[in-house]
Amino acid sequence: MATHYEVLGVAPEATAEEIQRAYRLLAMRHHPDVAPDADQTAMAAINGAWEILGDAGRRQVYDASIRAPEAPPPPGPPPAADWEPLSWDDDDVDPEDLSDEPYAPAERRPADMLVMTPVLLVVVAIPMFFFSIMSGSEALRTFAILLLPVAGLGFVMAPLFVMLRSKSRSTSTSTSTE
Repeated sequence: MATHYEVLGVAPEATAEEIQRAYRLLAMRHHPDVAPDADQTAMAAINGAWEILGDAGRRQVYDASIRAPEAPPPPGPPPAADWEPLSWDDDDVDPEDLSDEPYAPAERRPADMLVMTPVLLVVVAIPMFFFSIMSGSEALRTFAILLLPVAGLGFVMAPLFVMLRSKSRSTSTSTSTE
């Protein structure tokens, strides 16, 4: 890849005036208004070089970047002696270990639907609140507002209750099988 200095055809030690003169000369040759059949990528490269070299601050940063060679990445640890690359078809699933039984979801009890209760309370409270505003009922509005903290408490307690219940169910199942 050519450096910006090579694009403009100047030496890295060139002065700002020399760089500007080279840019203007190349721009007159390659600008699409002057030479419609000129290469647009060449003009883009010329403009890119001028954008960097025409600004003293950017030129200093650019000069530092082309002078400093890129350091190679540090070597990593060597692979273990027994290391082998994985085969493209190795997905760690042995077909012999798979069950021939079709998938059946776990048995659900009505108490497991307790997790949906807080959602139902919010769904009821919000329309009830708006209905109380339209009807002017203070008692209905108070009830709707009180349902929201109850629903919030339910969002915390219902999953805990279901988890504790499933844990006690799994421990009772494991003790009964022993």
